[in-house]
Amino acid sequence: MPFNEFGFQEVEYQKLYRQFAAPFLIEGNVENNLYFIHEAQQNHIYGVNNALLELTGDALTLLSRIAFTPEASHFLRFGVMRRLRMIDSSFKSFQAVVPPNRTVPLSQEQSDRACRDLNAIYIDLLGLLDNYAWVAVHQHGSAATKAKNALSVGLFKQAFAVDPSLKTVADALQPFSDWERDVKTRRNPAAHRMPLYVPPAALTPEDVVEVERFEALISQALHAQEFEKMDALREGRRRVGTLVPKFLHDPGEPAIDIYPTVPEDIGQAVKIGRTVQTFLLETGASAAQPR
Repeated sequence: MPFNEFGFQEVEYQKLYRQFAAPFLIEGNVENNLYFIHEAQQNHIYGVNNALLELTGDALTLLSRIAFTPEASHFLRFGVMRRLRMIDSSFKSFQAVVPPNRTVPLSQEQSDRACRDLNAIYIDLLGLLDNYAWVAVHQHGSAATKAKNALSVGLFKQAFAVDPSLKTVADALQPFSDWERDVKTRRNPAAHRMPLYVPPAALTPEDVVEVERFEALISQALHAQEFEKMDALREGRRRVGTLVPKFLHDPGEPAIDIYPTVPEDIGQAVKIGRTVQTFLLETGASAAQPR
C-alpha cells in the first residue's frame, strides 16, 4: 500500500491524541486521563514502527526499479538501508524497556540499555539524513555539488538547495527545516556534545529517606554475611521512586518528554525519507522514458 496521506498522519502524535485520548479525558481525573494519553502514545509508537518498516521495504525496492549510479547505490545500500535497520532495532529495544505507561524505576542495567538505544537512535537519525543527501547528490547532483566537502552537503544545507537538479526535492523538504534545526540543537549526541541520558527514577524527599534506610540495612546485612537478605534489600531499594518518562541532553537545558518526542522525531525522519525516495523514484522513472 503506498505511503499516502494517512501514512503521513500515522507518524504524527496529535492525530493519535485526538483519536485515542482527547474524547475520553475527564477534568480532574488524573488516573483516567493518564490511561488514555498512554493509549495515544502507544498507538503513536505502533504507527511509527509500521511507517519505518514500510519505508525500509520501499527503499529496498528502489534498487530494482532505478538505475542508480555506483556512488548513489553505495550510499543507499550501505548508508540508508543500514541506518533504517539500526533505527528500527534501537527503537524497538528502547520501547521495550521504557513503554509509555511504565512507572517502576529502571535498574542500572535497564537505564544503561535505554541510554545506549536513545543515543543510537539520534546518531543514526542524523546520519540517515546525510546518507539520503548523498544518494540524491550522486544520482542527480551537479559535478560541483559532488565535489563539495562532505560536511558541506546535507538535505538542508546551501550546497544542496542551490543545485538546480535538486531544487524539487530541496523545496519539498523545506517544511522540515525547523524540525531538523531543533533536533541538531537540542537532541544531537554527536561526539562533541553531551550524550542523551534517561534517569532511572525520580525521588521525593520521602523516597530519599527510604533509600537511606535501605542502604543502612544493606550495610548491616553485608557485615552479617546475610547475602540472600542483602539481595532482597537491594531489590527493595531499586523499586523506590518513580520513573518519569523524560530524557536529558545538556545539564543546563530542560528535561525532554520521551513521548511523544522520540517517536515523533523518528516519524519526521520517515517523512523526509519518503520525500527523498519519492523524488528518486519519479526522477528515475522520468529518466527511463524514451526521448
